[in-house]
Amino acid sequence: MENSASHELLADLFEEYAEWYMNLAEDKGILPRSISGVSPDGRQFIYLIDNLELLPMARNKYIRFVLDEHRSVAYAYGGLALRGDSDMGEIEEVLDVVAADAGRYIMGHWRVTRGEDGSIEALQHLGTAEGSDPEKHPATWYLTGAIRFKESEQVKFGSLWEQARPEVIYNDRSAAG
Repeated sequence: MENSASHELLADLFEEYAEWYMNLAEDKGILPRSISGVSPDGRQFIYLIDNLELLPMARNKYIRFVLDEHRSVAYAYGGLALRGDSDMGEIEEVLDVVAADAGRYIMGHWRVTRGEDGSIEALQHLGTAEGSDPEKHPATWYLTGAIRFKESEQVKFGSLWEQARPEVIYNDRSAAG
């Protein structure tokens, strides 16, 4: 993970991932949690992880494991989060999308509006931010720092990844364009 992806790659990845989520919301009414990694040679995967039955910390370590297995130098991550305002006593659903490498990130947030039947009616862009300190922001730190895996975690995560691979979407970014 020593290689830093180009700013252009991060910007493209962020725009593509955000657009993908907008299309999923409009066409299918879904906003799944997902991770996508890009290797140095342009191989990309997109992995829907909503059905992953791991506690949040284990899920985060597993995501790092998958990015390492793929030799990812950049990634995109997206999913729903709940945000609350204690002063107003309100909770809102927010779509977070991030593209990052070991040294930079681009992160965007969209408020999700649902109809009475629970369907997605609108996504309101709340803002986009960029920075060069991904290790300080949740969902942007996956390629920063060293994570050590216990042997039991390597076996467990390796098995989960092998089981998931047939459902993972693959793309060759080097062939595009």
